[in-house]
Amino acid sequence: MIACLEAGYFPDQASAGLMTFHKGEWTHHATEALHSLVLAHAGLPWLGLGHSQGFQKLIELSVRWHRLFSLHGFTRFTSGPDFQEGTPPRVMSRMVQKAEQNLPLVLQDFHERCGHVPHWARLDEQSLLHDLRSLQALNCTSALQHTMAHGTELHAWSSMRDRIVSLEMADACFGKALSAQGRELHKVDAEHAGFADRPALYTGSLLHLLHPA
Repeated sequence: MIACLEAGYFPDQASAGLMTFHKGEWTHHATEALHSLVLAHAGLPWLGLGHSQGFQKLIELSVRWHRLFSLHGFTRFTSGPDFQEGTPPRVMSRMVQKAEQNLPLVLQDFHERCGHVPHWARLDEQSLLHDLRSLQALNCTSALQHTMAHGTELHAWSSMRDRIVSLEMADACFGKALSAQGRELHKVDAEHAGFADRPALYTGSLLHLLHPA
């Protein structure tokens, strides 16, 4: 079974909530249904794969993950006294202000910096603005530590070419946690959205990990 959490930023592409793929069919549910789904299949090892802020959303779900995979993800985004590797608050504040005035333009620029060509007809601006604003105070470090304390195995991918989540930011977010489990960051030569058009960069070091051993 595959479960996909969709933010719903682009309504014409997918509805917000939970999508499950079972026996060849996709079914839409409310996001809250994931908890019932996990309980109903408690004997299965649950693997969480999240890109960018999507990884943070996985961490904060009350799910007992067997393995967590971060593709250019993070636990914090805006810098602070104890997180110099993050994006400066003034930069985030300016981005939010511009987004409140013209979100499609800001999003277009963001996609270009990700190395991705966007295609959308409609945009759920309030949902996207909410998540953009949340990055200013985001800190799910404790949530990650909590889930790892319950046996979750962590893997994380990053790149020197990522203009959104730098290698330094990723290492500050995951370096110690990975080291505690005897691993390091998986480094790939890709931009922030590189998995979308160059999946082979990731699958070489990922596929064997998807086995629930």
